[in-house]
Amino acid sequence: MKIRSGFYSAALTLSIALALPAVAAVKPEALSQPMGGDGSIAIETVQIQEPIVVEEIRPPAVSPDALPLSSEMVKAESPAPVPAPVMETPFNTMAIDEISKIHAATEVLQEITGIPEGISPDLLANAYGIVIIPGTIKVGFFFGGRYGSGIAMMRNENGSWSNPSFLYLAGGSFGLQFGAISSDIILVFKTRKSIMGLTKGNFTLGADAAVAAGPVGRRAEASTDWQLKAEIYSYARSRGFFAGISLDGSVLAIDKNANDDFYDSPGITTSSIFSSAPSSSPAVIKLKNFLSQYASALPKE
Repeated sequence: MKIRSGFYSAALTLSIALALPAVAAVKPEALSQPMGGDGSIAIETVQIQEPIVVEEIRPPAVSPDALPLSSEMVKAESPAPVPAPVMETPFNTMAIDEISKIHAATEVLQEITGIPEGISPDLLANAYGIVIIPGTIKVGFFFGGRYGSGIAMMRNENGSWSNPSFLYLAGGSFGLQFGAISSDIILVFKTRKSIMGLTKGNFTLGADAAVAAGPVGRRAEASTDWQLKAEIYSYARSRGFFAGISLDGSVLAIDKNANDDFYDSPGITTSSIFSSAPSSSPAVIKLKNFLSQYASALPKE
């Protein structure tokens, strides 16, 4: 029995000796930790990793007004371009006498160009200026005199007509003459120099420019003086008869008061009127339209 007990003791001692290195190799944290008290159950400790929270970053809110517009939106929403304002020369709507004079000049021109023996379109097409004086009065008792007021217009380089400048005609004569007569006077200026002579203020027909009785009829270009001598052709219509008339010695003078009243611009000059923007006056527009229609060609020296 003693021998068997000694064998068991040796075997136990050898088992413990062999187990000690293995126990020493086990890490302390790997050993189960008992919860206090005898007979407690060992619970293995599990390391819990905290979850990674990914925060969604959103772009800042932008107002729709601040968003860039596409080319289609810009094209659809952009306002239509505003045209540049048209420059116009103002006029005085209360200048009744001057407006009536422009209407009368238009009627005279329409009537004279509407008859077979009237002014040739070719003559007006080559005109650099025109003077229309409706209702000129001529009186005589041995000594005679002529007076009337009207308008003058200049042809621009592009073929259009300038705004009208107001003027009057005055002249005298000597001879056996009695009575009074009213006539419409038209002067056709064939050179730019002659019409620009009006800007001086006073212009003497025959002295400042050669003037002759104008040819009449649709074939006036066959006249011997056509495009040759005279710088100005003069016409008169009285008692239904229209013909060329001699006005040598008569004076054309600018009516400054009428210009001031119509353009509502004190001190305005004829040069300024001729070079100013088109007038917004319906009477002026009507006269210009008729002249442009009747004499559409550009003037030729």
